[in-house]
Parts: sequence; structure tokens; C-alpha cells
Amino acid sequence: MIAPPVAQELAQTVGRLRRAIRQRTRQEWGAPPLPDAQLELLRLVRTRPGLRPREAAETLGVLPNTVSTLLTSLEGIGLLERRRDGADARGVRLHLTAAARARIADWQDRRHAVVAAALDSLDPADRAAIAGSLPALGRLAHALGGPSH
Repeated sequence: MIAPPVAQELAQTVGRLRRAIRQRTRQEWGAPPLPDAQLELLRLVRTRPGLRPREAAETLGVLPNTVSTLLTSLEGIGLLERRRDGADARGVRLHLTAAARARIADWQDRRHAVVAAALDSLDPADRAAIAGSLPALGRLAHALGGPSH
């Protein structure tokens, strides 16, 4: 079994890395960022288009009225839309708008550029060590129940 200090240091380092990437990308974004809860819902709908609001609430671990509030906000700014379910006229399914897909693609491009620039500032041995750790980190994410890519 891995010593708890290694697990703790890994969790803290990954957290710092995620925050640093998010902060640096937001600095270069030039637009007010969306709240994290809205981003989480957009990410979920991006990976599961046509998701029902109830399913979104269950997946995110929040109450259905929380998802309803998020939906109303995201619809209001043109990033998410509810479409009637063809099989159940009373139900709705969630879909990203073209504006949301463009915004996500732009965000990802900027995030990748920020990380690439930071990697370029490291010495070759550090870049190689990071590249070599990616398969193991991917397996760790899978073991934790995260997405496989």
C-alpha cells in the first residue's frame, strides 16, 4: 500500500495544478468566467447530450431544483437549451447551443496553450518525467472512477 503522505501530496499537487491552470486560463480569457456549478453542468451535457434534467441532478449529486436554476441561467445567456423529448412530450432533454460549443472549444484551446507554454518553460527532464507519468495518472483517474480520457 502507498504511504498516506504520497497520496496526500498527489491530491494536493493535482488540486494546485488544476487551480493554477484554471486561474491562468481565466486571466487570458478576458471574459467573466462562469460559476463552477454552471461549468460542471455544461461539461456534463457536453459528454452526455440529450440528458434529462433529473439525470443531470443525480449525476452531479444536487437537488433537481438546483439543476433547474442552473438551466434557467444558462438558457438566459444562450449556452444551453431544453428540447422536448420526442418519446415523452412532457419531458425535456438538455443540449448545448452552438455558442456553448464554440465557447468550450475556445476555452480548451486557451487552456492547452497555457499548459503548453508552462511545459515549454521546464527543462527537458521534467517534461519527460511528466509525459512518462501520464499513462499511470490516467489509470489512477480510472481507478478513482473518473473519465477515461
